Amino acid sequence: MKISFSRRGLATIALLTLQAGAAFHADAQVVQIATGTANTPLYAVGPIYMSTTLFYRYSRFAYLYTQAELAAAGITFGTQILGVGWQKSTANSTAGPAAFSIYMKNTSTAAYANASESWANLNTGSMLVYSESAQSIPVTASPNYIDFTLDAPFQYTGGSLEILTEWDISAAPAPIATGPFEWVNTTVADRIYASGNTSLPTTLSSTTNNTDIDNRRPVIQFTLQGSTAAIPDLSSTSMNIWPNPAEDVLNIRSGSPLERIELIDALGKIVLVDRPQGGIADHQIALGGLEPGAYLVRVQTGAGPVVRRVTVW
Repeated sequence: MKISFSRRGLATIALLTLQAGAAFHADAQVVQIATGTANTPLYAVGPIYMSTTLFYRYSRFAYLYTQAELAAAGITFGTQILGVGWQKSTANSTAGPAAFSIYMKNTSTAAYANASESWANLNTGSMLVYSESAQSIPVTASPNYIDFTLDAPFQYTGGSLEILTEWDISAAPAPIATGPFEWVNTTVADRIYASGNTSLPTTLSSTTNNTDIDNRRPVIQFTLQGSTAAIPDLSSTSMNIWPNPAEDVLNIRSGSPLERIELIDALGKIVLVDRPQGGIADHQIALGGLEPGAYLVRVQTGAGPVVRRVTVW
C-alpha cells in the first residue's frame, strides 16, 4: 500500500523513530571468508552436491571456521549472523523442489582432523537456522553468491563456528538440474567433512566425496548485524542510489557492472531480487507492492558488495 502525499510527513517521522530504536536488521554488513589458496571450482565441496552426472540426490556437508578466521573477517563475540552465501562458479540452476537445511553451532573444535565423522556427532548441539522444503536455485551470473537469509539471527559467542548443510532433492523429476554446481573454494587444512549419496549419508569424509576434497572448503559470505559505519562501500562516489526516500522506483548507478540487487526488509527477509544483464552500471528497479518502511539494499558489483539503507514510502 502506497502512502498518499498528505500522510508522507507522518510516515517519515515514524520510520525515523523506528530506525533510531532497538536493533534493526537493515543496519548490516557483508563479509567474506576465503582463507587459504584459491583452488579450481569443484562440485564435491558443497554446500550442495550437484555433479555432471546429476545422479546423487542427497548430500551433507560440515564446515569449520576458527576464531582467528572469524575475527579477521570482523566476526567477534556477540555478532549476530543474519545470512550466509556460497559462491557458485557455474550458471546452472534447479527448479527443485528440494529440502535444504542449514545448521550452526558455536564450538571449541579446532580442526576436522579425523578421516571421517558421523553426521550425528557433527550435528549434536547445533541450531537449525534455515529450512526450506521447496528450495530452488536460480540461474546466476558466473561466479556469483547464492545467499540464504536465516530464519532467525544466530549469535556467535566465541571459539570456532561450525556450519552444516543438508540437501534432499529426491522429490524432483529428472533431470534434477541444468548442469553441475561448481563451487569456488580454497585450500585450507582440516576444515571440511562431506558426502553425496543415493540417500542421506550418515558418515562424512574429510578427504573424498567421489573425488578428492582433502583440505578444500568453499568460499563463504556472511551477512551480519552491525553498525552503519561498518557497512561496506566502494567509495563515496562510485555508488549512487536515489531517490531516498523512494516511492515507485529506485535508481542505482555504479562505478562497476551490476550483478545482483537485493532488497531486505526489517525482519531480514529478502523481498526483491533483480539480476541486471549485459554488464550495465545503471539500473532502475520498481518498488510496487512493497510495504512502506526501511530496507537494506545489497548490491553485488564487479568490484564487490555494497550495502545501503533506503526508505520506501
